Amino acid sequence: MPSTKHPGASDLEILNEPDWTRTHSHRVGTRGRDARFMGVTHRGDEYHDELEEVDEKIQELREKVARGELVTDFHLERPEVHPDYWRYVLHTTESFIKYGQPWPINRKTESEEKGKVTEAGKREPEKEKSKPTSEEEALLEFLRHEQQHRSSMQVNDGKGSCPIRDETPEKIDEADQFSPDNWIPRSDKLIRLTGKHPMNAEPDLTTLFEAGIITPSPIHYVRNHGAVPHLLWENHELEVTTDKHVIYSMDNLKLSFESVNIPVFLACDGSRRKELNMIKRTRAFNFTGASASCSYWKGVLLRDVLLDAGVENLMKKKPNERLWVNYEGADELSEGKYATCVPLEYVMDPINDVMLAYEMNDHPIPPDHGYPLRLILPGWVGARSIKWLAKVWITENENDSHYHIYDNRQLPSFITNTESEIAQLMYHHPSTICNEQMLNSIIVKPAQGEQIDLVDVKKGTMYRVMGFAYSGSGDEIDKVEISLNGGETWLYCSRKVSPVPSSFIDINS
Repeated sequence: MPSTKHPGASDLEILNEPDWTRTHSHRVGTRGRDARFMGVTHRGDEYHDELEEVDEKIQELREKVARGELVTDFHLERPEVHPDYWRYVLHTTESFIKYGQPWPINRKTESEEKGKVTEAGKREPEKEKSKPTSEEEALLEFLRHEQQHRSSMQVNDGKGSCPIRDETPEKIDEADQFSPDNWIPRSDKLIRLTGKHPMNAEPDLTTLFEAGIITPSPIHYVRNHGAVPHLLWENHELEVTTDKHVIYSMDNLKLSFESVNIPVFLACDGSRRKELNMIKRTRAFNFTGASASCSYWKGVLLRDVLLDAGVENLMKKKPNERLWVNYEGADELSEGKYATCVPLEYVMDPINDVMLAYEMNDHPIPPDHGYPLRLILPGWVGARSIKWLAKVWITENENDSHYHIYDNRQLPSFITNTESEIAQLMYHHPSTICNEQMLNSIIVKPAQGEQIDLVDVKKGTMYRVMGFAYSGSGDEIDKVEISLNGGETWLYCSRKVSPVPSSFIDINS
C-alpha cells in the first residue's frame, strides 16, 4: 500500500519529531499543560499575576488605614480621646519622597553609583589599625576580667553564710577595767577616739581594707553614746505595738519567723569627719574613713513581725495617713532612750530587707554592736540601725525623741547659733535629717604618711593605688576613676566585687 504523504513534513522529519509529552508545552500567548504562560506577545497576557499583586497592595493599604498610618478621620469620630488643636502628620519624610521612590532620576543615579570604581578598579586598602597604648592594654585587661566576673555573679537569696573566720577577743582591755563596760572583751586593733568611755573606736584604715570585703566583728567600728546595757538572751523581750500589743521573746523571734542572712554595709553618719574638722572645727570627734564596715547580719524581717502583730488592721483603719515605725534601744542615756523612726511603707516593702538581727558574722552579736537584738536598716546611716532593740511602735507623726531631732542632722552653714528659733525649726525640718548613705570613695593605698621611693619610680616599678567605694540603698557603683595630675586626665579603676552582690566594693586603679 502506498505511503501517505503529509504535506509540509518529510518522512525523516516525522521520524525525528520529539516526544512532546516529556517536555514543556511551548505555547505562545496561552496557558500550557502546566498552567504557565510560556511567552508574552500581547498586553494583558499576565493579567492573573497582575491582579494578585494589586490585591496584595490593596490589602496592605487597608491594614495601614486600620492602624491609622494613612490619612484618617479618627479624630473627627472620637475627638474626646485626641489632644486639642493637634495637626495630622503624614508618616513619611521629604527625603523619602524625593530619593526613596523609584523615579527615573533615582534609578539613573543608583545605576551610576554602582558603576563607580576606583582608578585601580579595586577597593581602597583599609587603613592600618593603630596599636593600643600600654594604658589601653591595661584597661582592656581590666574590662575583660570584669566582664567575666560579672557573668559569674549569683543572685543573693538571703540564705548565705559568713565566708570568714570571726575570732572573738578573749581579754578585757585594761582601759575598761574601771568603766561600766568592764565585762566586754574588745580588740586591741581598735583605736579609741573619745577616751576610755563611752566606746567610740575604729581600726586603722589599712587594717580594715586588708581584712577584705567582709569585716570581722572585732574590727567593726563602734559608736556608743553611753554604757553598753548588760542584757541576756533568755530574759530580753521585744515590745511591739501596732493595732495590738505583742511581746516577743528572743526564742519567739528566732523560731517563729523565716530568717535571712545577708551582708550589710554600715557607716557612721560622721564617717570622715576628721577631714571636715581640719577645714572647720565641729563639735563631733574625728571619725575617719575607717568608720565603715560590711558584715553578715542574720535575723527576721521587721515586716513579718509587724504583720504578725496586726499592722494590716491599723493600715486599713488609717488608709490615707502616713504612718511611722518608731523604735528604741534599751540603753540608758543622758537625754533619755535612743530612739528614731522610719516610714512604715519603707519597712513593709520586702525588697528593703529591714530586719531584726540576732547574729553578726554567724555568731551572736557582740555587746558593742547590739546584743541580743539590733534593728538593721541596709543602705542607711548607722544611726538608724539601733542597737539593744527593746521597743517598736507605730505613730502618725515622726519620732520626737532628743536623739532623733538633734543627732544626725545637717543644718545650713549660715546657722551658727543652734539655740535660735531658726535652728530649732531646722532641726525639725525633714530636709536636714541624714538617712540614706551617700556615694563615697576612699583611697587606702598610698596610706597616710606612706613614702614611695622615687628611685623605684624611675626604674619603672609599678605601684597600685587601691581603695573602696560604697553607696546607699544597694545602688551599684557604676565606675570609679582616679586622677594623678589634678584632674586633667582620669584613669579607669578595675573593680573587685563579691560574687554574691552586696553594697560594698573594693577598687583598684
